[in-house]
Amino acid sequence: METMLKRLKSIVGEDRIISDEVSLLCYSSDMSPFMYMPDMVIFPEFIKEVVEIVNYARETKTPIVPRGAGTSVIGAVLARNGGIVVDFTRMDEVKEVKPDDLVAVVEPGVVLDKLNAELAKYGLFFPPDPGSSSVCTIGGMICTNASGIRAAKYGTTRSWVLGLEVVLANGKVLKTGWPVIKQSTGYDLTQLFIGSEGTLGVVTEAVLKLSPIPPYRATIAMSFDELSRAGRAVTAIILAGIKPAAMELMDKACLGVVNEVFKLGLPDYEGFIIMELDGSRGSVDEELKKVKEVADKVGVKDLTWTDDPKESLRLWTARKALVPSLARVKEGYVLIPLAEDPGIPISEIEGAIRDFQALGSKYGLLTATFGHVADGNIHPIMIIDPANPEEWDKALNMEKEAFNVVLKHRGALSAEHGIGLSKVPFVRRALGEGLDLMRDIKKSLDPYNILNPGKMGLDVETREDPKNLFYSYLFKLKGELQALKRAYGIIKCFRCGFCRSVCPTFNKWFIESMGARGRMLLSYYFLAGRVEPSVKLREVFDLCTLCGHCIQVCPPGIKIVEVIEGIRSDLTTKGYVNLIHRSLCENIMKYGNVYGLSNEARRKLAKELSEG
Repeated sequence: METMLKRLKSIVGEDRIISDEVSLLCYSSDMSPFMYMPDMVIFPEFIKEVVEIVNYARETKTPIVPRGAGTSVIGAVLARNGGIVVDFTRMDEVKEVKPDDLVAVVEPGVVLDKLNAELAKYGLFFPPDPGSSSVCTIGGMICTNASGIRAAKYGTTRSWVLGLEVVLANGKVLKTGWPVIKQSTGYDLTQLFIGSEGTLGVVTEAVLKLSPIPPYRATIAMSFDELSRAGRAVTAIILAGIKPAAMELMDKACLGVVNEVFKLGLPDYEGFIIMELDGSRGSVDEELKKVKEVADKVGVKDLTWTDDPKESLRLWTARKALVPSLARVKEGYVLIPLAEDPGIPISEIEGAIRDFQALGSKYGLLTATFGHVADGNIHPIMIIDPANPEEWDKALNMEKEAFNVVLKHRGALSAEHGIGLSKVPFVRRALGEGLDLMRDIKKSLDPYNILNPGKMGLDVETREDPKNLFYSYLFKLKGELQALKRAYGIIKCFRCGFCRSVCPTFNKWFIESMGARGRMLLSYYFLAGRVEPSVKLREVFDLCTLCGHCIQVCPPGIKIVEVIEGIRSDLTTKGYVNLIHRSLCENIMKYGNVYGLSNEARRKLAKELSEG
């Protein structure tokens, strides 16, 4: 380890590599229910550094895992075999925008919302729009072929990437594609790397296709007395020739959460659709008229619409924050993203929704269903007590049956999140001989299997449940009611990372342990006994400014400042006191003032004042 550390420090310097346990634990999880800790995390800033890191990994057969914002729900950025996490947060430059060509060249660490804020100056935007747009990076989107709410009209990330710069496992730099709208020049190598989850190469630059911002948008809200009826409305609207820019379905549980969090005042029905139309004013008006006609035929109970940008933003902000907000459905329960991302043919949506609901009833689990339904992407979610082994058993069995439902309806295993670690046990059934061909490609490009091993079924087809479940530490707290209660409050954090965008200490150091999400992780691990009290742990919590910005953007509404103050108190009780605070207290006790100065001058002043 010391040799590895020394070599990697020679590449990036002392300040861009971490290897202490406290910091590494903050990279041990993403939004999936799994946990694996890397041996170290390194932060490159230039492509030459990435090349050297890859060369070192190849020479020593050390796994490397590319990481963006850590918002994967499939375990794609977890170091399943240990090794080096390569965090691209600091490679975040928008290198070039060519508005006349509708092209931008960016580094992988560029955050999507920041990119679109820059592109808006030119009247342009990059259309793929995941719910995590405030924090997710372009590199992460490329690795998983992310899409989000606008996929129905604009497609997925792969539709908007024209070329890539990729560091291969042999250390060579490959340039793919051209800044042109179409090409037919040999194999499309750009597409090979999109959705490969960092298993074939490390993306260091992307050439993106852009689109003009539509001049007019309207947002429609529709309510139905049955969730399956809402699904039927989706099919009917699409078949009527309407091309929504976005179309989202939510069941009653989801609607209740967003109503509570964002005070939307939406009517309380079993099924709800929020939809966006964009284009010219005339084309949107015409499509809106058709939507109303179709919705009436299907049996809509309530339909409203708005072209007020502020009101539309409120609705879409609520939808984007839905997933982490689901921690509010029931106290002590959390969302478990297993079997949560199938792609279903449009004609099968209604039937698939019914089958997913039936599975929830069969296993007696709380479930929530939502999705980007205009492109057939459904998210059936399980919500369980993570400290209850029986509910875990039910969830894992329901997961298996959920994939049977997907196959029954001719669906795809994943529509936008990827395979990662979580779907590994099911990838053989989904791909058949295609998995063998993928393995041949992987072996050709990465013969030593150093690039993100353990993912996509390329080397193993099993998981280590429940050994590496993020929530397994809760099982140890069953008899410790006070600690368990505190832990329940902390694990409402879904690790969504929304707080990254507003945390002042994270945005100074760009290290997870210096941000609100990292401190929440460490709070959980500390209470559960995974990490011992230490000077380093104390330092991490002391550096929080307690500004509360994280609370303002936290969808589950966690009182993060109170959590951090509680851990500070715990550490003090165990003898780990901030050295400055200790010094101040000693000065007060000894001298009666925080400065440690003699009180003679004060006594003299007091005497003069009393005599005067």
